[in-house]
Order: sequence, then structure tokens, then C-alpha cells
Amino acid sequence: MSGSHKGWKDRNWYVSITGFWREYRKHKIGLVGLALIIIFLGMAVFADGIITHSPSPTAKVAPAYLMPSWLSVFDPNGVITGEVLPDADLDETPIIQANGTSSEFSGLHVPRGESVSDSYVNLTWTHTAGTQLDFGIDPDGIRADYSDFVYFEQDFTWLYNSPPSDVNMSIFYSTSLTGDFVPGAQEGNSLMLRVYVWLIDSSGEWTRVYESRDAAYVEELQMRRISMNPVSIESVFDGMAMTNGTQEDPTDVVRLVVGLAPYRWFDSSFYSSGNYTYPWQYYNGSVTVKVTKLQMVAYGEYFGVMGTTNWGADAYSQLIYGSRISLTIGVLATGLSTLVGVIVGMVAGYFGGKVDEVLMRVVDFLLVIPGLPLMMVLAAFLGARIENIIIVIAILGWTGTSRLIRSQVLAEKNKAYVESARAIGASDTYIMFRHILPNVTPILFANITLGVVGAILSEAGLSFLGLTNPEDPSWGRMLADAVAGGAFSGGAWWVVLFPGLMITLLSLAFTFVGHTLDQVLNPRLRER
Repeated sequence: MSGSHKGWKDRNWYVSITGFWREYRKHKIGLVGLALIIIFLGMAVFADGIITHSPSPTAKVAPAYLMPSWLSVFDPNGVITGEVLPDADLDETPIIQANGTSSEFSGLHVPRGESVSDSYVNLTWTHTAGTQLDFGIDPDGIRADYSDFVYFEQDFTWLYNSPPSDVNMSIFYSTSLTGDFVPGAQEGNSLMLRVYVWLIDSSGEWTRVYESRDAAYVEELQMRRISMNPVSIESVFDGMAMTNGTQEDPTDVVRLVVGLAPYRWFDSSFYSSGNYTYPWQYYNGSVTVKVTKLQMVAYGEYFGVMGTTNWGADAYSQLIYGSRISLTIGVLATGLSTLVGVIVGMVAGYFGGKVDEVLMRVVDFLLVIPGLPLMMVLAAFLGARIENIIIVIAILGWTGTSRLIRSQVLAEKNKAYVESARAIGASDTYIMFRHILPNVTPILFANITLGVVGAILSEAGLSFLGLTNPEDPSWGRMLADAVAGGAFSGGAWWVVLFPGLMITLLSLAFTFVGHTLDQVLNPRLRER
């Protein structure tokens, strides 16, 4: 066993790798560059698990140009935008039955004794013909018309010393009907229940934020968006703001109540002697509302790790996902351009003569043409897809590699090992790729790492000019959106600083590694 292990360590590839690493780790700048590349690579690979929102530049999650949440430490009254409900998926939420003891809802906090898991709540209102409902008029029109209803509730704590600037809610529910409540079972409108959402502050003040107005009760899941108006926001949250060291509401707890309740409905056939007779006594059956999800987002001046962009998108998610775009384009474009450059350089250097002359004139022609304008033309012609951007960058990135390889091949092709290979009948292709290429590869590694830097900067430039797909979350696109959205005049420095810093750090990382590789693999530099 020990002998086989020793033989494995004596193999050429293992000796070469360990020897290379011993030399490489002597250069601190190379270790820094390698560490940065590993970090960026981890961001790119695990981006889907790291991001918190959609990375699309146009996926709005909050108002535009909200500051990063960590800046709120300098603002005692700052509100961080985010979800405030602790259990948005309604796990094990208790259902409560109010039996109409009075119009003041004294029975609102009586537990029904059952809970529902699997992330939904069924609110079932059942009625038997002849049962009288407890009707009471709320002069403010906030509560339900009857105290006979079912509901569930959730408490959440408001953590800030100021009210939010806006509050948006969403409720996901479906409805099923039985008995006389099924559409068509009775003449006229037989759907006589509504879904309500209330907020109750700790002082006991009720605020109605949602009441289903339509009679389209369907079994398919539907979503209803609720945008609280400024008056409702003030009613719920202003009492929790500290004023001169005190606050109006006793605590910072807000209760959210979702209920299924009957409402005042009448049919003209039940009208007699000038009195409205409500027809509940004639109905048998049930209405079940299945609530699957509740969301409540409060907006303030701060959001997320890195704030929002001019589109209101999450800057952090774009920044993380941008590492995948930059590395993908940088590595693939450099790999493709290196492949072309190696083939052209080896053919030109090995065969020489007219072949060398023609290929080098093509290289000189491409080197003379300004790179960025040509890339702009090609990108506009081919289309704003990642594959096309890789091709565009590769088309102009192989010329330097071909000249470097050609110069090395010219120095290698007349050496004794090449002459020996020719003498035993080896083909030109075999000699180029099996004998000469391994000897020119070490100097190629340093050139590849520096080529990745050029490709990353080229992609950022094309994105900044708007020549890439606007849905691709790249760092250049973030800078372009920042300029177009007035980030400089608006003081939104975070949408400029962070993507620029990412481009700089990733470019420096490959530059550090390339410089170290050049020192380790280049014998002349190693001797100094």
C-alpha cells in the first residue's frame, strides 16, 4: 500500500503540480488574486441560492433608489422595506368562530380549537335555514355587518419608530360553495358573503383594508392585491411612533384579521310593507374560503443589502448574478480566442513563408482597426445574446495570442527535438501539437488570465453602451441603468460604486494571477 502511494507521488504530473504550487505560494499578490477568483467563482456557481430576489434588471421589488438597509444604523427613524408578516404561509393558524354575542364583537377572541397545517386555512361559514343572524350596524362602516362569521388572525410587531411610506398586501384564496349558496340555486344573487381583511393596532382601533366586492367566487386560486391608502397607514402605524419619548399605542403589536362574513343583501321578492327582510333564514349550505398565502410588504427608505436600482430592482441580486455573466463571458470568450490564436500562431510560425505572411497581415489588419467600434458594429449586427457577445469578443481577442505563439514556435521549430521527430517520419500536425505546443504552453497561461480581464472589460463596455440583452443582469448594465436613471444627480451612489468595484476587483484578481503565473512559469523572470 505504501509503495503504491509513493509511486503515485513520484508521477510527473504530481511532481509538476506540487513544484508549481511551492513556487506560486511564495507570491502573496498571486494568493490574493486566487482567493478573489475563488470568491467570485463561488458567487457565480451558487448565485441561485444566494440571491434574495429576481436578478432581472426590470423586476421591481420596491421603489427606485432605496438605500442599503445597513445605512439605517445612522437613521433612528429609518424604515427598512420588507415583509412584515412572520408566517406568510399560514402554518398551523388557529381558526376562530364568532357567534354573534353582540355587535361589539365581544366574541372575537374565542378559539375554535382546531388548526390547519399544509400552509393553508379553510374558513367555512355554514348556515341552517331558520337561524337568525346577529345583525349590528357599525357607524364607521369598518367592521362586518354581522357578528356571525369565521376568521383567523396573525400578530406582527412593528419594529420601527416611524410609519411606513406605503404598504402593499396580497391575499391568495379560492372559494367553494354548497347547498343554496351554489350559483343558480336561488333566483337572484345568492352569493351573500364577503372576504374581509382588517388591521387592529394595540389600542384596539380597527382599520378595514380589504373587502371582496365581486360575486365571482370560484374554486380556482386567485390573488387579490391590497394597496393601503395613506389614511389607513396613518390609522394603523402612527400610534407606534415615538413622540417626545412616548407613543399613543401601548405596544408595537399589530393584529391582522382575515374573516368570512355575511353582508347586508336583500332581494326585492322579500320586500314587504316598506321593511327590508333579509333572506338568510331561507338558506341552507356553506361557503368555504381557502386562504393559501398572505403577504404584507411595508416600504420605507431602505431595502436589502445593496438597495434598489432606478427600476426598483434588487441591486444585490443583480450584483451577485452579474458575477456569473462576467465569468461566463470572460472565460468562454478567452477560451475561444485562445484556441483560434494558438492554431493561427502555430501554423504561421511552423510553416512560415507565404502562409505566415498572409496570416500575419490579417492579424495586423485586425490590430489596426479600433476594437470597441468594431465590437459595437458586430454586437448590433449579430444581436444582443450572450453567445453572440462571446463570439464578438473572441473575434477581436485572438490576435495577440497568435503573435505570441508564433514567436515562440519560431524559436522552437529548429531545435533538436523537432528535427528528431521529423527524422523518424512524424507528421507536421503531430510535431506541432505533441512536441512544440507543450513547450510553449507555460507562457500561454499568463496570457490567458490577462485575456479574461480584457473580455470582462469588453462585456462591461458593451453592456454600458446598451448592446447586450437588457434582461441580463451584468455589472455593465447596472452602470448603464444608473447613468440613464439619474443616479448621479439623485445621489444613489450604491448603484455606481458596487458594480464598478466588482469589475475592478475581478479584473485585478485575474491580473494578479496572470502576473504571478508569468513569474513562476517564465524562466527568465524566475532567475531575477
